Amino acid sequence: MVDVGTGERVEDYQEQDVRGKAVVIRGTTRPSGFGHAATLAMEHGAAGIITDYLLYQTPPFRTRESLPGPVQLLRMPSNLPTAWAMSVNYSAAEHLASLARQGATNIWANIQARTFKGEAQNLLADISGTDEAGQIIHFVAHATAGTKPGANCASGPALMAEMGRVISALISRGRIPRPRRTIRFLINVEGHGTKHYVHNHRAEIDRTIAAIALDSVGHDQNKCKSALLFYHSPDSVPSFINDYYVSLMESTPKETRWVFSEGDRIPFVNFTDLPYTPWSDNHYYPAYGIPSPLLMSWPDLYFHTDFLTSDNLDPMVFRRCGITTALAALELAYAGPAEAQAIMREVGNRSQFRLGRIALEARASADRTRTRKRLIMLAQRDQKAVASALVLASAKEVREHPDLESINNEVQEEIADRLRQTLGWLQDDSPVPDEFPPGNAVPRRLIERDAPGLVGTGYWDLVQMAREMNARDPKMRYDSLRIIGDEIWNFTDGQRSVNDIADAVGAEFDFDLEPRHVLKLFRGLADQGLVSLSETGE
Repeated sequence: MVDVGTGERVEDYQEQDVRGKAVVIRGTTRPSGFGHAATLAMEHGAAGIITDYLLYQTPPFRTRESLPGPVQLLRMPSNLPTAWAMSVNYSAAEHLASLARQGATNIWANIQARTFKGEAQNLLADISGTDEAGQIIHFVAHATAGTKPGANCASGPALMAEMGRVISALISRGRIPRPRRTIRFLINVEGHGTKHYVHNHRAEIDRTIAAIALDSVGHDQNKCKSALLFYHSPDSVPSFINDYYVSLMESTPKETRWVFSEGDRIPFVNFTDLPYTPWSDNHYYPAYGIPSPLLMSWPDLYFHTDFLTSDNLDPMVFRRCGITTALAALELAYAGPAEAQAIMREVGNRSQFRLGRIALEARASADRTRTRKRLIMLAQRDQKAVASALVLASAKEVREHPDLESINNEVQEEIADRLRQTLGWLQDDSPVPDEFPPGNAVPRRLIERDAPGLVGTGYWDLVQMAREMNARDPKMRYDSLRIIGDEIWNFTDGQRSVNDIADAVGAEFDFDLEPRHVLKLFRGLADQGLVSLSETGE
């Protein structure tokens, strides 16, 4: 057994002989660190890998030192590994590393492992619609997590089963009419199951209003130090779904009442919204133009570890999430012209508030140029999101209700007026930043697929890039690369330049993102044959 530290550098394997031996790889705060280290270990002939890595550490609660007991779900970087591997907890890794530091160390382990042949299956269930049955309100969750469906993954399918049971029972008892649109539930093997579904249901994907992903939706917030989060569908697919769902979160009953009223307005469940985060199956749909938000618990002490058992679930959190998801399923499945009008106004009102808040917060900023650009891009996104609500009315209904188009135009013009007003608050005499000529290149996708992430760019290139990004904008860190990697692919339409895409991603996440970094990521994708880059500006 040989201790290679974090094992991220070639030197970790050249300074000592690891061929035919087991290596101890310690955890790093970078989520892709273990995969990189395990690849190096196998390239240098290691026979086995022992690691204590903990994915997505979140100080001060979720760190390897503060959680010495949990064992992380192990994911090897290859489907055909040349070494056996096991995950251990922090205490065991500390002990093994201390033995290895004493010199050549032999260990004896009693490993009981079982392999089996099996077939992963997708479970698909529909509550069929009526006149608009071809349109789909899609919910997706996965039931895979290590050796058994633990609390992390199984909570999504559990909630969907209850949603389906309640809605079906209400319909069969005549309490509610059958919805216009089909409500679809998909339980699958995370990632692979969704890719299989997209491949085999391509026409239905194009008729999907939204694909709402449910992951760890029932975690006890006190035990797990977590909140229930609504992660937005990405800006690359402008949609009404984000503002609509947040309005549900705000308007649905909370856990207890204000002392002077019977209405339940005081929340015990911490339920908030954040920008797009590709944690789960929501990652796969935006590349096909389908808005896909995600509901999930985070931070989470025991995320993807053996400590995330059913006693760490809370019925109150399930109920809070279930109320909003079931209402979203029914309201969107029933929606017609009147509901489309209301949603357009909801998006418009929230857009105007957002623009005003961003402008007010930026008044003391030394760099108003970036804020002005961001306001323009967010206003344009919101105008498209307003128009997206028209999908809730059929072509016949649009003809029969001309006020739909007039309200669409009216609300978009209100956003434009608010934009002009807020830009007036931020008069900026600072010099215009120099243009980045290489960024005028236009990327084009060469394959239809979900976002490939950061493939093609080396691990240490990404580490250096993250350091440079953080030096420019302290909000950015290594993990920021994951959401950037998704969105540069999703924004690629053969028309936007690298500079345009950098601006759009920066506006979405409020990052001061340099086009040179985005160009480097695109060149990595081009090296893999995934995109082409025009010679414009090169």
